[in-house]
Parts: sequence; structure tokens; C-alpha cells
Amino acid sequence: MRTHSPTYPASFIPLCLVLGLAAGCSDSAGPTDTLAATDTETGDGDGDGDGDGDGDLGDGDGDGDGDGDPGDGDGDPGDGDPGDGDGDGDGDGDLACDYEVGPNGVLMFEAESLALNEDWQISADVPGHYGSGYILWSGPSFNNQPGNGLLEVVLGVDQAGRYRVQWHTQIGMGQNATEHNDVWLRFTDAADYYGKAGDDPETRRYPKPICEDANFIAEIEAMPQVSGAACAAGSSSDGWMKVYSSGATNWKWSTQTSDSDAHQIYVEFAAPGAYTMQLSARADFMLLDRVVVHREDVDNATAQAAGQSETPCD
Repeated sequence: MRTHSPTYPASFIPLCLVLGLAAGCSDSAGPTDTLAATDTETGDGDGDGDGDGDGDLGDGDGDGDGDGDPGDGDGDPGDGDPGDGDGDGDGDGDLACDYEVGPNGVLMFEAESLALNEDWQISADVPGHYGSGYILWSGPSFNNQPGNGLLEVVLGVDQAGRYRVQWHTQIGMGQNATEHNDVWLRFTDAADYYGKAGDDPETRRYPKPICEDANFIAEIEAMPQVSGAACAAGSSSDGWMKVYSSGATNWKWSTQTSDSDAHQIYVEFAAPGAYTMQLSARADFMLLDRVVVHREDVDNATAQAAGQSETPCD
């Protein structure tokens, strides 16, 4: 795949602005999504069956001259807008983040390293996981109610562009690979995020309700690299995408959206900076082990390498 650095029409409104999710959101960030919908499914029971599973931060000054001078230096708390180069507001050019993209283009964290809440639990009972264990949701399923058991991870991104999200997962109950296999995902301040299938041309699947906006879809489909765009099949609400695994009765890299219409997960960042990824509970006993966010030109052998270490921010 090639690195994707699109130029968007001026009419696009970033998801973070439409949803009011992030004070640091820029109106030049590119196209994004907003959502609300209901889903009458009683269990997740979908899955598509294909499961293809298919660094350093910039100079930190935000002025683009590459000299590494401290950022704006005003030290104002909460300065940290994406791309201003000083995510912690002390003027030293450092990003305030949890994990950052490494020199090989991969950001990685183990799920058990997250600050858990509510009914999230750490376990190591199922062999074959990476790190010291994995996490699972032991409470009730939330097939139509994203936002429960909210987990947030701040990502330090060193280059603008398109990134892929992948995780190592397994169903934690029974042998039906279409159950206990999904979680909710949302980005609050990224330029855009969606499911993608194919390359030149590609198709995209967006969450609701932005995908129900005919003008938005028309503008996406006007991009030369996009042959079609639509709503992701399955439940979606408030910018949250249902992200599921396929065939993961054993540990597997499998991360996709749109029921029976598998599209891999991609996110676009308009500038270097710190961005928030949110996860929330959907299926109970979905085992989440390792998460990577990597530049789209990084191959799977690198992104999924078993021996890699977490990439915490300094």
C-alpha cells in the first residue's frame, strides 16, 4: 500500500468539530464522521468469515522548519492542539501522550497496560497471548449502547497521513466465532476514520449518521482513489464503530468493521500531534491482547511482529 496524503474539499467538516468532541480540533483537518443509530440485533452473531488480518516524533516545535526549537513557549495549560508541537503546554515541544509511533512506523501497546475501569478485567488464563496477559469485559454486552467501560489512549503521531489499526484477539467463550468477538471504537479528534477494503480503487464504510449524509458520501466518492462509500453494516452510534474479529477461535490478528462486508480499520491524522483513541465495551468475553496503530505502508510482518516492545511516550 502507498502512503495516503489526501487533499480534501473545503466543504468537509472534521468529525471532532461536528461532534464537539475535542477543543483542539482543527477545521482544516479533513473529512470526518458524526453518528447516531439504533440496531435491533440481540447478539452480535454476524462476522463475515474472511479475517484476512491483512518514528520518532517530529521536531516538536510545530513551526515546520525542522529546527527543533521549543514550540510556542507560552506554557499555557492545555495548549496541546494537534500539530502545534507542544502537547503538554510547557513550551518544550514534547507531546503529552501515552504511546507514540516508533521509528519503524508502529505504535504498540498491550491491552493489559491500560487503566481499566468498571467490568474490564485482566486475565492470562488462555495461553498464546503476548505480554503478561489480555483484557476482557465481564459485564453485560452493550450491542447498541457504546460508551460503557470507556477506555482512552492518547496516541503520539509523528507524521500526518493514514494509519491502520489492528489488534490480536480471540473469542473467550464457546466456539462460535461470530459471538464474543467485538468492541466499540472511536477517534475523537482525528481527521477521518473508516473501514477500507481494496486499493486503488478502495471502498469505505463509515459510521452513522455521517454516512447518511448524501453530500458527504458524494464528496468521498468523488475522490479518485475511492470507488464507493456507504454506512458500515451493523450497529453504529455517536461516532462509534463496531469492530469485530472473524474466525478468531484461537489468537488471531483480525480487526474489521461492516458485518458480512469486511473492511479494515483506518484513521487519518492531518498533522503530527497527540490524538485520542477510545474503546468501549460491546461483547462480553472478547479477549483483547495487543493493539497496533501503524503507518499504512508498514507491512504486516513488521506491524504484527511477536517480539516487538510497547512504545510508550517519553
